[in-house]
Amino acid sequence: MKLHDRGGRFRLHQRTQLTVAVVLAWAFTTAIAPDSDAAPSAPPAPKPPPAATAPPPKPVIARDFPDPDVLAVGGTYYAYSTASGYGTGVRHVPVTRAGTLRGTWVDGGDAMPTLPTWMAKGNGGSVWAPDVSARSDGTYLLYFTARAAAPNDVQCIGAALANSPTGPFRPAGDKPLVCRPEDVDSIDPKSFTDADGSQYLLYTSGRGKATIWAQRMSRDGLTPTGERRALITADRPEEANIVEAPTLVRRGGKYVLLYSGNAYNSGGYFVNYATAGSLAGPFVKSPGALLTKTTFGGMTNPGGQDVVPGTTNDYLVFHAYARPGQRSMYVSGLRWEGAKPTLFQDVQARDPRAFSGGEQLPAGRPVPVQRRGAGNPG
Repeated sequence: MKLHDRGGRFRLHQRTQLTVAVVLAWAFTTAIAPDSDAAPSAPPAPKPPPAATAPPPKPVIARDFPDPDVLAVGGTYYAYSTASGYGTGVRHVPVTRAGTLRGTWVDGGDAMPTLPTWMAKGNGGSVWAPDVSARSDGTYLLYFTARAAAPNDVQCIGAALANSPTGPFRPAGDKPLVCRPEDVDSIDPKSFTDADGSQYLLYTSGRGKATIWAQRMSRDGLTPTGERRALITADRPEEANIVEAPTLVRRGGKYVLLYSGNAYNSGGYFVNYATAGSLAGPFVKSPGALLTKTTFGGMTNPGGQDVVPGTTNDYLVFHAYARPGQRSMYVSGLRWEGAKPTLFQDVQARDPRAFSGGEQLPAGRPVPVQRRGAGNPG
C-alpha cells in the first residue's frame, strides 16, 4: 500500500503541475495577443532609396576629338584636335567651329593640310596636341607635335602660321621649333602670354620622369630666347612618371598650371594643378586631383585639358573615352576661389552666352580674342 500510495500522490502531483502550466500559458498568450477589435500595427517604414548619382556629361563633340584646344575669336569658338580619321583619310589638325561651347559644331576641315618637310614620312600624317593662339598682327600661330625624320627620330614641336583661325596653316621654317633627342620626346605644346606681354611656350619632355617646361619666346612666338625653366616633374606615384598637357593661367594673383597625369589610356588618367607666385616657382602641386574618372559620375581617362575664359566663370574642355578607341570632347564649368579651381557640371545655367544650346552670341557682347593666360590676371 505504501508503494501504491506514494505512486498515487506522485501522479496527482504531475497532473497538478500540468494544469498550472496550461493556465499560465493561456494567461500569457492572452496578455500578449492583439485585440481582435484593435487596428493592426503599421508595417515598418520602407528604407529610402539610395541617393541618385548624376549621370556623366555628354560630349559636346561626340566623334573622336582628342587633346582638344579651343580658341575664341569674335563671336565664334574654334576647336582643334589631334590627327584623326575622317572618312577614308586622315586630317592632320581637325578644326570645327560653333557659336557656343555646347555647339552645334560645324566641321571646318583640316587646318594644316600640308605637313612640314622635317616630319618623318610613313607615320600616317600623325600630328598631336595642337595649340592655336591669336597674334597681335592679326595672324594665328599653331604649335603642334610630330615625329621628326632621322637622325632625330623623336617627337618634336613645330610651328605654323595662318591668316584665319581655320587655316590653312603653313609650316614656319624647315626645322622643328623644339627638338631635344636627349630628352627623348618633346610633346604637348601650349602658348602662354604673361601680363606684361611676354610670350612663352610650355611643353613636356624628359627621360624616365617627365617634366613640364616653360620656354621664353620672341614676340612673334617663333624663336626661343634664353634657357628653358622646369615648372613641375612627375614625382607622385599616381602620375606614373608622366605629367603632360600643360595649361597655364593667372588667377588670384598666382600662376596656376593645370596638367594631366599618368598615361592617357591607363584607366588612371587625371587632371590636377600646381600654383606659384611667379614663373620662377616653385610650383606646388595641389593634393589629390581636380578631375578624375569619378568626378562626374564615371568617365574613362579624362584629361588633355584646355581652359577657355568666360564672363561669369571659365570653362575646362577635355577629352575622355566615349567608347574604346574614341576620345570625345567634353566641357565643364570652372570657377575660381582665388587661385583654387573648382569644376561644376550645371554649366548651362551659369553662363547662357557660352551654353545656350546652339544660340548665337548676343550682339554687342563678342568674345574677346583669346590670348592664353593674359585674361583675369588677378
